[in-house]
Amino acid sequence: MVRTNLGTSVYLHFKKDMNGITTYKFERMYICWIALKKGFIEGCRPIIGVDGCHLKGPHCGQLLATVAIYGNNQIYPMAYTMVEVEDEASWSWFLEHLKNDLEIPNEPTFTIISNKQKCLINAINNLLPCVEHRHCVRLLHSNMKRAGYTGQAVKDRLWSLARATYMGRFKSLMEEFKKEDEGSIQVAC
Repeated sequence: MVRTNLGTSVYLHFKKDMNGITTYKFERMYICWIALKKGFIEGCRPIIGVDGCHLKGPHCGQLLATVAIYGNNQIYPMAYTMVEVEDEASWSWFLEHLKNDLEIPNEPTFTIISNKQKCLINAINNLLPCVEHRHCVRLLHSNMKRAGYTGQAVKDRLWSLARATYMGRFKSLMEEFKKEDEGSIQVAC
């Protein structure tokens, strides 16, 4: 991949034995294609979303991926990695390579959207403490539904909060939401 696509990043990580010596037993793999890297740097907004999912089949593990949003508000794939387990070490390994490949600045002008997974939150805070870190509204809504806060009205109020573009509007919408149902706010946060 690297030879035929100059500039593509491929990193492999192998397990180490009890003495810290590399065993050449596969543990993780990271891929970021040069075309996607250039496209992000030249044409995407400074915002990415990261998430993971389980791999099924003969090779278990997790697939961690990141996407961006380009000018037409469409999803733009960025990089992905296969890891043994979704923990702080594997997220840190992925984010470190991603930070270098995409030239992510450690500044509040860049935003990362993720779920509320503690190991991912810790990895982001350790590697990129100054970036804005936000949580996915769809996942917050799923948590609310699981806790029994269902219905279109709850969903609409949550999305109106997420779309508030200035603090005054957000605070007034939050007050309305609290009057309706304080418990649902606690579940979302």
